[in-house]
Amino acid sequence: MSKAVKQDIITRAEAQIDEIRQEIDYDTREYTIELIVNKYLEKDDGNLSEIYIPEFQRNLRWDINHQSLFIESIILGVPLAAIIVAEIKETGKLAIVDGAQRVMTLAAFLTNQLQLSNLKTLDSLNGSYFTDLAPSRQRKFKNTSLRTIVFSDKADKRVINEVFYRINS
Repeated sequence: MSKAVKQDIITRAEAQIDEIRQEIDYDTREYTIELIVNKYLEKDDGNLSEIYIPEFQRNLRWDINHQSLFIESIILGVPLAAIIVAEIKETGKLAIVDGAQRVMTLAAFLTNQLQLSNLKTLDSLNGSYFTDLAPSRQRKFKNTSLRTIVFSDKADKRVINEVFYRINS
């Protein structure tokens, strides 16, 4: 391969990388569990939440043990993966790209629909609901910050689907 051909390949590759990276514009925010759950549960007139699970996401797949372990991890202060959302240009709402299972679990726990079970580390919480926690622990839980990566509204559905595919493969 000649030096000129190699340079042409490099130039085209760099242009392609720059173009695609501009489509993947994001920033990182810290949202409390309470804020995320409230924005997920509160519906507008169109029956959509400010933070919602788009059609391409799956339904709740975690079993009770997985959900309980996730809640226990939060209570213990274990570092968690970021939730990834995409801002939708037309509505300004946030579509969950990665983290739907976590958000649904948090909502179930805060609304007393999730009873903790099979915990090994905090086994004293087995059989407990959110309202069974001490009021101070409830506040600490709700005020726990979760790192959230927010794709700007520059990201179109193709980019969002590509990110979802890459994260879940």
